[in-house]
Amino acid sequence: MLMRTDLLMNSIRSNSVDLLKVQNQLSSGLKLSRPSDSPAEATTIMHLDSMLEKYQQYISNIEFVDNALATADSAFGQTNTLLEDAHSLALESIGMGADDAARTANAQMIDQIIEQMVTIGNTSYRGSYIFAGENSTVAPFEAFSGGVLFTGTLNRLASRVADDNEVFFNINPDETFGIQSSQVIGIADLDPDITANTLISDLNGSLDMGVRLGSITISDGVNSDTVDLSSCVTVGDLIRKINNSTVSTTTAAINASGDGFTVTSTLGGANLTITELGSGYAARDLGIFDDIGAGATLTGQDVDARLTPATPLTALAGGAGIDNLSGLIITNSLVNSTGNIDLSTAQTLEDVINAINNAGVAVHAEINSDGDGINIHNLLSGSEMSIGENGGTTATDLGIRSMNATTKLADLNGGKGVHPENGVADLQVTDRAGNSCDVNLDSAVTVQDVIDLINAAALAAIPPVQITADLAATGNGIELTDSSGGAGNLSVTRINNNGYFIAEELGLAKSVSSNTLTGDDVNPAKPSGLFTDLIALRDALLSNDDTAISDAANAIEADRQAVSNMRGAVGSQMRALLDRKTQLEDNVLATETLRSDIRDVDFTEAITRYQNLYTALQANLQTGSQLTNISLLDFLG
Repeated sequence: MLMRTDLLMNSIRSNSVDLLKVQNQLSSGLKLSRPSDSPAEATTIMHLDSMLEKYQQYISNIEFVDNALATADSAFGQTNTLLEDAHSLALESIGMGADDAARTANAQMIDQIIEQMVTIGNTSYRGSYIFAGENSTVAPFEAFSGGVLFTGTLNRLASRVADDNEVFFNINPDETFGIQSSQVIGIADLDPDITANTLISDLNGSLDMGVRLGSITISDGVNSDTVDLSSCVTVGDLIRKINNSTVSTTTAAINASGDGFTVTSTLGGANLTITELGSGYAARDLGIFDDIGAGATLTGQDVDARLTPATPLTALAGGAGIDNLSGLIITNSLVNSTGNIDLSTAQTLEDVINAINNAGVAVHAEINSDGDGINIHNLLSGSEMSIGENGGTTATDLGIRSMNATTKLADLNGGKGVHPENGVADLQVTDRAGNSCDVNLDSAVTVQDVIDLINAAALAAIPPVQITADLAATGNGIELTDSSGGAGNLSVTRINNNGYFIAEELGLAKSVSSNTLTGDDVNPAKPSGLFTDLIALRDALLSNDDTAISDAANAIEADRQAVSNMRGAVGSQMRALLDRKTQLEDNVLATETLRSDIRDVDFTEAITRYQNLYTALQANLQTGSQLTNISLLDFLG
């Protein structure tokens, strides 16, 4: 009886547990109520859940990017319409009389178009300005001093739409509005020395492939050791690692040129060799690879340190430093104030950049992408930026003087160049004593060539013309200094007849009663986008300049075409995103189906199993009822 009772109770408990499982499955719709029910299937389900979550996030990202691009597309459409209107106004204004009120009215309409363009430039989607770059929470455009100031960045924001794919959801403002395309590109390689604090990651290496740290083998001809440099962070770390090797006769240091390393040995008759361990590149990248033997001293190659904000000014120009006492002058034609940049307290390149950016003349300085110089951008559309000296050589040393000795004549005047007449003299220079010389500029290619030809012509004249040409000591432009002691005017006039105003093209068409004639900077940096072109059209209308109106009309039509191309590119990107979304939705459906096969209960099968378990439980209970009614009396006869 005891055995029968135990068997019965075990059967009832088993049926009850199985029945409860089925009831849970039917109520939840899931096969598993906890991972321990089936660890393998639970792991698969969690993996599929993770995939679905990722797919859904990608779909959400795509929808966000698509809507942002749709907002941009609408902005492009409005821009295109406004540029068409501006182009039409320009064409109908050509040939109008100077006193025609319609031309003035058209200029006012262009002003309104500029205002609407600023509003379009500040278009936002869900609180993010689509033309602002990284600084997407601040409106990127504002009317400023008669121009349009850009305060955003060119670095765009992206959203991930696949494991291996990110898509930009805001638009490059320079490609659309041309707000920062004109810049003073540093012409000088500032070539900083390396120091003990220079990061290894800031070295281009002797192979121009960075420094790929690893292990090197050092030998002095008698002793050798393998040195692992992989943990080095700075140049000082690397030197200490080498100096702490078991080859105690060798010493590493920064070389005399300050651009690489030197390794020396005190061992008599030493024959230093430094080789790679295995297939590494550390010794080659550090410029100290020598598997033949360098004697007692191995002088490394230039490891080409990149500029960083922390680069000391004293390390620039191969350790010669720059003139930071004189400072420099930055002017922007529409800004009332002049930026006299004081660098006397600057210690690092970051100090220089901050001083320029905080000068209040609507410019932006940055280290260039190659890490060997700095660029200065003019952020004010419609305005011309000039960078010159303040009595010293600061701008030249930094390579940012807008009109410098190496500037090509073909680049002057916004790329229109300078036009000497072949075979004849082009300029006449007259000193204050009344002596003149003619200057032929046929051979001139650069600004320095013009300076040299003027000086040569003055010296060769009979009697000699007592002037000296050079770049301006303060500001910018070609400057003539008179030493004749005369009381007349110092002047420069053009004498060619080819239809070009070459003296004006060089900024020298002047006559002064002083001993110094300072020419204009005819190589200013000016944004070349649609804001600048619209402002140029407005000014040309107000000055009744048909030629300038025609030039502005052509530029605006080119801007309209560029905007149309941008709109086409955005449309193509939106189409690609739609295809990606469709693919992801298919992946979601397939993954959900697979997960359902593993996770979700088959209700037909579960109900059938429930009925069977319920019937079995009833039978167990009935059997139990019969067994419990049996007593000892049932066996007594």
